[in-house]
Amino acid sequence: MKEFIVVPGCLWDGVSGAVAEDRAVLVRDGVVRRIGPKAELVKEAPGAQLLEDADWLMLPAFVNAHDHGRGMSPVSFGTPDQALEVWLQDLNKLPAIPHYDACFYDGVRLASAGVGTVLHSHNPNNFGDICQEMIQAARGYRDAGVRSILCPLYLDQNKRIYYDRDKFIESLPEPLRTNFAAGIRDRIMTIDEYLELVGRIQDGLRKEIDEGWVEVQLHPNGGQWCSDEALLRMKEYALAHGMYIHLHLLETQYQAEYARRTWGKSFIQHYQDIGFLGPWVSFAHAVWLDEEDLQLIAASGAHLVTNPSSNLRLRSGAFNMRRACELGLACGIGLDGCAFDVDQDYLREIRVAWLNNRHNGVDGGVPYLDVLKMATSRGATEAARRLSQGVLKEGCNADFVCVSLESLTRPYTDPGLDPLAMLVQRGTRASVRMTFVNGEQSWGAGEAFSGKEKAAEERICASIRKLRAADPGKRDNEPLLSRVHDFYAASLRK
Repeated sequence: MKEFIVVPGCLWDGVSGAVAEDRAVLVRDGVVRRIGPKAELVKEAPGAQLLEDADWLMLPAFVNAHDHGRGMSPVSFGTPDQALEVWLQDLNKLPAIPHYDACFYDGVRLASAGVGTVLHSHNPNNFGDICQEMIQAARGYRDAGVRSILCPLYLDQNKRIYYDRDKFIESLPEPLRTNFAAGIRDRIMTIDEYLELVGRIQDGLRKEIDEGWVEVQLHPNGGQWCSDEALLRMKEYALAHGMYIHLHLLETQYQAEYARRTWGKSFIQHYQDIGFLGPWVSFAHAVWLDEEDLQLIAASGAHLVTNPSSNLRLRSGAFNMRRACELGLACGIGLDGCAFDVDQDYLREIRVAWLNNRHNGVDGGVPYLDVLKMATSRGATEAARRLSQGVLKEGCNADFVCVSLESLTRPYTDPGLDPLAMLVQRGTRASVRMTFVNGEQSWGAGEAFSGKEKAAEERICASIRKLRAADPGKRDNEPLLSRVHDFYAASLRK
């Protein structure tokens, strides 16, 4: 039996309106057993290890509700930030980093920023090896001390260009036309093969799933890339197997245009019509939602994830957070591999989410507590499901982070200010003192953790250098990128 007592300066449980003082937390075998005054808990568990510091603000570990486990930003490989539809064409510069190395490195950095759970939208190096890639990704996160929700992707239409693809291809000069067309293979596998793959991934990770470190969700890659037939098969499978579905949706205005051209209505209205919309599905990005869409999502029980830095960097737009909060939608926050400073700093991402709201002016604000709940309890509702509850309550998994209060108030703040407000407005990775997941310490001070981060960095860099020795990644994509830019720009002027 492993037990310890955490005695912070103050505690926030992930749902209350304020922090509590004179509260300690007894953890036994990975579960929060008791929360109460220190003296009572010491009396109950006299042999428990004491972890105590009046400088700590203790709160639930954060949920990174949408990411890709790239390990290294595309910026590192000469793929600059630009509009998503252009940016996607430039990703062939990236090396195929082994997924264990990428996810171990990402996981260590996430743990150092207080993250306990990450939803991993998988980008395959080789579609034929997805099962083993995802097993290695999960083990990379596990060795970093982070829970993972694995989302193996499926797509069966509209690869590379959403609409009028044949016309676009015909407009290209040779040899660009032939090379571009050769890179299109819409359906890598049938939906039956995909569902069989999902079962094999679960079988390969049975131990990690049983121990609560891993969950698998179905993952149609995006609305424009996945047929209605496949979506409805996934819904049927999800409901039969107690699973959930996660996809990118309405990240850009061109994706909204695809729905208008295809059905004469929005994605959400169409999904409502075909019976796909419901509490079994969550949508990442969700920038281009109108009022009717939001009302339908609220009525259906579906979930949303905002990716604020990514939406800024890829010119996608701003999430309508204020209206989502007014409607009580379950929303999470995801880094999407595009944190503002390319550093997986989830605390800074909370602040970007709070500030990057579509509304402006005197009615443009969102309560900071709403954003913190999106990072914890609401994010867990959206993404973590069975892995972590995103709260500090008796009987819940012991996933928590301790943040330095002094780091939030330096060099000066007036006494009596709400530490949660300071956390949203000033918190960064440097504020994190320790992170625990499943009752195990995944981050903290000392050589063991700094050495772990250094080893993860050295490992991924060694892999990249080896890959670059075989293929330097030099690609002249500019002729294609300019054509893609002009195509999408013109498509909205019609």
